[in-house]
Amino acid sequence: MWIGNPAAVTISFIQPRRKLLATVERGMKKIGSIVVLFVVIIVGYVTAGPFITIYQIKSGVEDQDADKLSEHIDFTTLRTNLKEQLNVLVAREAASGLKDNNPFAALAMGFASKLVEDMVDSIVTPSGLANLMEGKKPLQNEGSEQSPGSGTSRLEPFKDARYTYDSTNKFSLWVKDGNGGEIRFVLTRDGLAWKLSNIVVPIKG
Repeated sequence: MWIGNPAAVTISFIQPRRKLLATVERGMKKIGSIVVLFVVIIVGYVTAGPFITIYQIKSGVEDQDADKLSEHIDFTTLRTNLKEQLNVLVAREAASGLKDNNPFAALAMGFASKLVEDMVDSIVTPSGLANLMEGKKPLQNEGSEQSPGSGTSRLEPFKDARYTYDSTNKFSLWVKDGNGGEIRFVLTRDGLAWKLSNIVVPIKG
């Protein structure tokens, strides 16, 4: 009857297990590092996302590239938000006119919907957006009207703008309007993408 060394037998079983555990541990560390790196990349992209979108919008306005703008602007939501603001403005002005017994105030109320629609149409164009980016209020013109990129004057959209992260899903860019107020450009996040969804124009400034 053969009597082997129990210690040697035990070691022969333990060593392969240790090697296996070490291999698994190294693999888990690699997976953990990859996950951490992936999270860092995602967080970095989401954080930089608004600035990338702003750059693309500026480029689209300067090039009058409607396709590029449509990729970075939620026009449906933007139009709805602008209509709400302008409806309030028109209603306020009409109410003031009625209070002052202005005979044209009631007539203006009748055409308010069409007026607001036309104003929104003029804003959501490359030239209209360019005006807002330079701090000009809707329908405000200085000198002769020029399309973006034409003439000798160079566009300076978002010049001296400030920005705020309102939440993980909302980012705001503020541009001075020259009258003590600020025009607010609101970007919202959908997944990893950021889009311009609202422009808040100070009614009184």
